[in-house]
Amino acid sequence: MQKLKVILLAVMVTVGLGAMAQAPSPTQEPELKEDFQKEELISFVKASSKVEAIQMGVRESMANAVKEEGLTVEKFNTMAQAKENSEEGIQNESAEDQKMFNNAFEKIMKIQDEIGGDIQEAIKEEGIDIQKFEQIMYAYQNSEKVKGELDGVLLELQEEQSAQPQQ
Repeated sequence: MQKLKVILLAVMVTVGLGAMAQAPSPTQEPELKEDFQKEELISFVKASSKVEAIQMGVRESMANAVKEEGLTVEKFNTMAQAKENSEEGIQNESAEDQKMFNNAFEKIMKIQDEIGGDIQEAIKEEGIDIQKFEQIMYAYQNSEKVKGELDGVLLELQEEQSAQPQQ
């Protein structure tokens, strides 16, 4: 249940990564590329694992920032979704809730700024640049071919890891 409550926060971290990497404007879909080298896919899987580990730690910080402002994570997520989905956004909320939301949102943006470099560094450490990482992420989300290839690479890496003796 807690995992469901922080989904929007995790999405915000991921979206923040895209903004930091100077992705195309939100109205412009990136080009779908499906022909990646196996080494790129391996680097992507390893980098994704590092990014996920960073995000796991940040989710707790973001949830705490929301709670410190007097909102529940669920209420914050509901308000964030309302703001994203409609022109009225959070105008129907009380002035106090709007203020708490805006303060929490500012704290979350600061947290994202602080971890942005960590995420980029984790990706680069695996020998992949940010643009390639985002291309593969987009392809994974939109191409069954790339999704299948990445799932295969992940399975191979897991099998290699489990075959290694425990230390």
